[in-house]
Amino acid sequence: MIIKKFKSVTFILAIVLLLSQGVVLADNIVNYSVEIQGTGVEKELKLTLEDLKSMPEEAQINEEYIYNSKSGEKSVIVKGVSLSYILKEKAGVTAKNAEVNFETSDGYPIDPQTLEDIFNEDLKYVLAYEINGEAIDNDDNPDNDEIVVYRKVKEEGEFGTVFKMVVKITVGDPIDGTEKEEPVKEEPAAEVKDIAFTDITEEYEFAVTAIKELAKKGIINGVGNEKYAPEEEFTRAQFCKIIVETLGYEKGEYTGNFNDVKIDSWFAPYVEAAVEKGLFTGYSDGTFKPDRAITREEIAAVVGRAAVLANVVDAEKMDKFVMEKSNFEDRDFVSHWAASQVAWLEAEGVFADIAEEKFEPAKVVNRAEAAVIVYNTLFK
Repeated sequence: MIIKKFKSVTFILAIVLLLSQGVVLADNIVNYSVEIQGTGVEKELKLTLEDLKSMPEEAQINEEYIYNSKSGEKSVIVKGVSLSYILKEKAGVTAKNAEVNFETSDGYPIDPQTLEDIFNEDLKYVLAYEINGEAIDNDDNPDNDEIVVYRKVKEEGEFGTVFKMVVKITVGDPIDGTEKEEPVKEEPAAEVKDIAFTDITEEYEFAVTAIKELAKKGIINGVGNEKYAPEEEFTRAQFCKIIVETLGYEKGEYTGNFNDVKIDSWFAPYVEAAVEKGLFTGYSDGTFKPDRAITREEIAAVVGRAAVLANVVDAEKMDKFVMEKSNFEDRDFVSHWAASQVAWLEAEGVFADIAEEKFEPAKVVNRAEAAVIVYNTLFK
């Protein structure tokens, strides 16, 4: 009986010891706000909010940052630490330029940044731990210590200068030379005469640059008598021609895939090329509906696919964009087949002058809006 009692006491003591160790281990868990890593750093860092707040005064930033959103220009008072200071003074980065990637806790994709931009004193990248005097909580979990990366606006009307829920910053190998090699773009053999339309009223002022530039490239045309008719619409057939010529594809030999597209129709070769490249699809009843006016979500899907084909964005990255992250009030009404494209285009600021609170996916696109969407996505 004494042996049994002894064994029971020993067992209870063992449990108590394990539990007490567990408490110690739990107390030692550190909630890091951001990690700095990669082949381009001499020392990898794991920083808490306290680490950021305790950095010297010359590293601290406390000033107004202006950024652009769908509803217009906004400003906030940002308090945080200079990313340039952290990389140079704490992580030992010595390269003048390298690719820098931001990783978010929810997997939301962010375009790669460069050391050249981060070290640019005018852009002032900051790891913000307070916005307008309040702690940051974008993941609805007050137990997580979060940061938001802000940078100054580089170009007028620029989007994508606020990066939320960043948890990891990776610095890559140095880039040879001072600039990345950009793909060579073919220039027109001769200077194209400036094209001016007389019916671009104040209502369509937002589209002037897009209309003018696309007209100069021969991608869009007027309707005669120096008029563009910005309020009118593009049909699906007409937009097939626009997107095929924008990407420089050859017209296809029509194979008769659609029962409402005749082989001798002017648009048949463009429909063939657009469908073959995966830019457009037909309907389940075997029709293409060439004369139907193109809608916002249709044009978004087509232009988004064109951006992938033109290497503006990787397909894998495009697929990560979801409407759940959209700020549009009617995001749930966007069809699943256009969701990634609409979300990516929104993040890129393509719809800034077109859609504000609501996207209105089924709304017909007028010729002014269509020009802006194509220009902002593929040429800006």
